Amino acid sequence: MILLLSLTMLKMLPQVCAETSIPKPAVPEFTIELIDSSYDVPASSSIDPYTGQTVTHPAAHIESRTIQVSIKNQPFTPYEITENENNWAVNFLYNIRIKGHFSEDWIELYRPSDGYPSQNYESEYTVLSYTGEYSSTEGMEFETSVIMTSFPPSAQVDFQVEAMIGYIHHVDAMPFSADVFEGETSGWSNTQTLTIGESQTPTPSPANSPTPSPQLTSTELTTIIGATIIAIALGAGLGLLIYLIKRK
Repeated sequence: MILLLSLTMLKMLPQVCAETSIPKPAVPEFTIELIDSSYDVPASSSIDPYTGQTVTHPAAHIESRTIQVSIKNQPFTPYEITENENNWAVNFLYNIRIKGHFSEDWIELYRPSDGYPSQNYESEYTVLSYTGEYSSTEGMEFETSVIMTSFPPSAQVDFQVEAMIGYIHHVDAMPFSADVFEGETSGWSNTQTLTIGESQTPTPSPANSPTPSPQLTSTELTTIIGATIIAIALGAGLGLLIYLIKRK
């Protein structure tokens, strides 16, 4: 009976650990660059829907720039946990925030209601790109679901990246109702500054980021607890056997 009970508890351990443990990600390392993504639009023609006449559209050159953020991925495999009788898919996510170099006010580019970009599990890096039209006099247009602005020529823009492990769920708490992130975050990375200009502007390699102290994974914890339970059960069974032999 003791052995059967021990085996049953051992089978339950992975589920218990999954329900209560979400690991904390390390502070991410990233690089950022400005890429000339200008392109040409060939000449074309169309029919005016109201007059039926042929309208000619001349060829054009569109100036644009792309801000490319390359984040070094961390080892992670998505999994499911159970919270309040609901199953949630736990993923490795990222958030980015920006500010003018001479300002103190940060603006996050993502929020729970729109979702956060997920780590590219099939590559060494997760690459996030932001493309906008560019003018040497007006600067670069920059737009996400959170912000729509223009960076003037030679603008200096600060970037930081944060790693996140968890899931997004909806909370109804009158009078407010919102999507919230549930999980662990790394804290924000070191700041890298990008200058908006005519050509590609790479930034220096990021400094080494601090890594959190090592923690037991759910698998390691399961193994330790399971071994302890089995050892106790075997000890109890052996003691009972010795007792019965002496009694005879």
